[in-house]
Amino acid sequence: MSKTKIVATLGPASQDPNVIREMIEAGVDVIRLNTKHADPSWHKEQLLKVRDISEEIEKPVAVLVDLQGPELRIETKDDLPMHVGLDEKVMFGLDFDKTEKSIRVQSEEFFSMLTEGDEILIDNGYQEFTVISVSPDSLIARSLGDYYVQTRKGLNIPGSRFTMSSLIDRDIAILDMLEDVGADFVALSFVRRKSDIDLLRVELEKRNIKTNIVSKVEGVEAIENIDEIIQATDAVMVARGDLGIELPIEEVVYWQKEIIKKCRIHAKPVITATEMLESMVNNPKPTRAEVSDVANAIYDGTDAIMLSAESATGKYPVKAIQMMERISRFNEEKNELPILEKEEVASQSKAVTHAVMDLVSLNKDFAVDTAVVFTETGTTARDLARFRPKINVIAVTESELTRNQLCMSYGVDPHKMLLPDGVILEIDSVVKLLMDEKILHTGSKVVLVHGDHWKIPGLTNTITIKEIK
Repeated sequence: MSKTKIVATLGPASQDPNVIREMIEAGVDVIRLNTKHADPSWHKEQLLKVRDISEEIEKPVAVLVDLQGPELRIETKDDLPMHVGLDEKVMFGLDFDKTEKSIRVQSEEFFSMLTEGDEILIDNGYQEFTVISVSPDSLIARSLGDYYVQTRKGLNIPGSRFTMSSLIDRDIAILDMLEDVGADFVALSFVRRKSDIDLLRVELEKRNIKTNIVSKVEGVEAIENIDEIIQATDAVMVARGDLGIELPIEEVVYWQKEIIKKCRIHAKPVITATEMLESMVNNPKPTRAEVSDVANAIYDGTDAIMLSAESATGKYPVKAIQMMERISRFNEEKNELPILEKEEVASQSKAVTHAVMDLVSLNKDFAVDTAVVFTETGTTARDLARFRPKINVIAVTESELTRNQLCMSYGVDPHKMLLPDGVILEIDSVVKLLMDEKILHTGSKVVLVHGDHWKIPGLTNTITIKEIK
């Protein structure tokens, strides 16, 4: 399997248990549930289904529950597609108009933010309208193209700054559902600043939900506050769809590279998302440009690459995953990422992971091929993964949650295993356990990364070198 992790969104095309099983076997590491669609009960059913299949085939898979957040969405009459011609006038309102072509937007703030001449974008920016006139509860806009407008599509005002709460009622209902079943990751949409992340943490703590937060970077304010967001969050998603609407589209590639590098410096897993293999929604093979896009994210150093519509509603969900796996495996071997300088990461990293990297790169007489990291929280494994080592990185933990969360970190092969209690006295007995579990094999040259105790987090301070015989 590739070192770059693959995130796949579940939907009508992939909710069948047999398809989920095929996707996991093809290389999926994280299943995403997009809560913009369907009700909480559907998402709960899928989450439990994924866990059952993961256990059945004995391959760990994380579940990422993606909250809708303060996203504006339109509604059409009777939820039917509505044709709008070039230069045709359309009413946007709190409710439908009986006489005119109209689109419902249930947000008073939306109308208060707009003036004559402003631009409105629908469906990832592919449908454009110009505002002609505005009232407190409606507006008239002119269509800049010939479109079929579909219900529940996203609505954007480029460069806008919303004051809405980062959590909406729909998100709270999802969190209430997770109180019973939990999740490995919860993604927060339209993050603007650290306080948005803090608000979600409070709601998670209220419900005693142990999870990691993925902050989705998709707006101007997030870019302005990117450093504080990365430091406050557990992981980041570069959500290029909305980012390419809120920012000039030519800036998106630059910010993708910058965000990935910043996340590596802080040892925060980072997902590159949106339209990576979009043509595979309908076609069995991607375009050459899409292959280049996936490969370039790998050369940037991303932890994970994500499929959205390709796996949720597309005709070829499994083929899309197989293609991502192929692209990843080939390009990882060719990739020579710039080494993160010690000065760049000194304040965030552990001396022990620097020692491992020095050992791997400098010791030619004993060519280490595997690092085994014993971890309670996953911190040391993520710290090592930021350097994108060429060797195998195996993480061993007693925590199922930690094991699943490490499914998102580049190159980390996570395993759950019971470890001895107390002080580490005899490393050979633990190596035997790893061999019995088929985690280590004869002939491997291994560096083991651990503390003085197996089960106390934050005390990783020792490396032991072994040749497995």
